Amino acid sequence: MFREILYLTVGAAKRAEKMVDAFIEDGRKELEDKSLVGLGKEHLEKRKEQFKDMFLDDFRKVANDLGLATKDDIKELKEMVKGN
Repeated sequence: MFREILYLTVGAAKRAEKMVDAFIEDGRKELEDKSLVGLGKEHLEKRKEQFKDMFLDDFRKVANDLGLATKDDIKELKEMVKGN
């Protein structure tokens, strides 16, 4: 009977050790996945900024070609109106 209790205890300890190892591995994988997600978000933010800059540059060129007023033009006109 003592031998059976000893085997049961050792078996339970081994099983608990495997469960803890599995939890640790799952946690490690989760952290790695979060790191990949973080890198993906960072990459997308960079691409978003590049696209935004490219779009704004193109828009400014078109606005300039069309002769649209800029913020500076409007500010200058407001100052002229206030001065008169």
